[in-house]
Amino acid sequence: MLRPQVARIQAVTVTEYPDSTEPLLVPLHRSLLPACFKTAQVLLGKGGVVRTALLSLLLILLSSLFSGCGYHTIAHDSQERYGEAATVSIPIFSNKTYKPNLENILLNDLIGEFAKRKGLRVVRSDVSDYTLSGELLSYGKSAVSYTGYDIVKEYKATLTIAATLRKNSNQKVIWKGQLSWSQDLPASSDIAIQQNSEDAAIQVICQRLAQQLYLKINEDF
Repeated sequence: MLRPQVARIQAVTVTEYPDSTEPLLVPLHRSLLPACFKTAQVLLGKGGVVRTALLSLLLILLSSLFSGCGYHTIAHDSQERYGEAATVSIPIFSNKTYKPNLENILLNDLIGEFAKRKGLRVVRSDVSDYTLSGELLSYGKSAVSYTGYDIVKEYKATLTIAATLRKNSNQKVIWKGQLSWSQDLPASSDIAIQQNSEDAAIQVICQRLAQQLYLKINEDF
């Protein structure tokens, strides 16, 4: 049974986390691994001499077995948890920060994140099975490094959001929590360059938050 869960991710710099659009993998049972090694023993034989080409082929086959037997995708979990044809609506998050337009950037990234993965499909609110709502709680920019002349060299921008996933048929809370992400950006005395750097950092932050939010609502509770 699905139970509400409160989760929180501490703010981290985006450079500590590699970007990837590949399907995310989670480990499954390894009950098939002994069978793989038994197969290897039979093919090699006891005390036999194996040619290099045969050994290389065997290693490739074993690698294929490991990658095929040991993992499945987060999308598979999503389909099992919510149903293969389940849908979700994502109304624009309310923006409680001083920074305008953050809610639109985040909404676009959320829709894109759900669209490129299998599982919950984004539709209109009047026909959806679930609703993912939320708000932007805070946004800030602080200095993190200085030059030898005590001039700001680098800033860190941080955005914190809160989100709730509800089942529309009974308004049951499926997941609820807060997420935060940070991104470093260079400081500049040129106002235009500084603004461009901050805008680029915000784009990265919203992309990361959309990815993390998708992952959190599809994790095992």
